[in-house]
Amino acid sequence: MSYGDTLQSWHDFYLTAGAAAATLVGLLFVGLSLHIRVVVSHPDVRSLARATLTNFFVVLLVALVVLAPISDPRATAWWLISIGVTSLGLVIRPAIQGFRMRHPRALALRVLILRFGLSAICYAGVASVGVIFGRRNLESGLTGLLVVVVVLLAIAVRNTWDLLVTVADRPEASPSRRPRSANAGEK
Repeated sequence: MSYGDTLQSWHDFYLTAGAAAATLVGLLFVGLSLHIRVVVSHPDVRSLARATLTNFFVVLLVALVVLAPISDPRATAWWLISIGVTSLGLVIRPAIQGFRMRHPRALALRVLILRFGLSAICYAGVASVGVIFGRRNLESGLTGLLVVVVVLLAIAVRNTWDLLVTVADRPEASPSRRPRSANAGEK
């Protein structure tokens, strides 16, 4: 079977995964924007929101790469490796910020470690699948990518739920911690 035919057999899965990721990103933005002060005043919540957005974006990018009319598996390999490595780089800073925060935490340290750790493993998985594609082992690569995409979506959905429940349950930042706006004197 040719490279194009092999990818075509996965078309519906990646179309659905990409659409789900894009839709759920919208839910995340709407849900968090309703309580934006809570998000910006809790570094752990902000860090988890950033990691969750990255998870959805990785799924969307992977879907776009697999659905793109690329005729060479090495090009797909390069894209997947780039997505995995870049995503690892993007999640490091928010993870460190979330872990360094002392009390009071809006999210338990155990939750942060689990969610950031699983995400990082999945990003490494995307890069690893890229290596598999580079070796032209397409069936193994696509099967591995299936696992990574499903796990990333599951983590992101769980994170989204935790974020929405957490921000709805937390008080907004105290007036002394709120950023000053240009119209600070107005009420």
